[in-house]
Amino acid sequence: MYQIELWQRSFWQKNTRFYTVELCQNLFGDWIVKKTWGSAVSLDFGRSNSVVCSDYQCGLEEYQKQQIRRQVRGYEFLSI
Repeated sequence: MYQIELWQRSFWQKNTRFYTVELCQNLFGDWIVKKTWGSAVSLDFGRSNSVVCSDYQCGLEEYQKQQIRRQVRGYEFLSI
């Protein structure tokens, strides 16, 4: 069962680089943290990686770790 109300997404940018982090569910209902990054000026779509989490709480902790990492690395949070 999907719990869309719990899904979260963050968008970060630093100079010409972007980074997005999403906490959502895959087709099977498993919680995943999807990370996408790349150049904000080139025409490519960047790269992405997904981590399957055991439950929502585990996914939320991973999501928050990624947000802290972006802040430490000097990325600016942008609201979408």
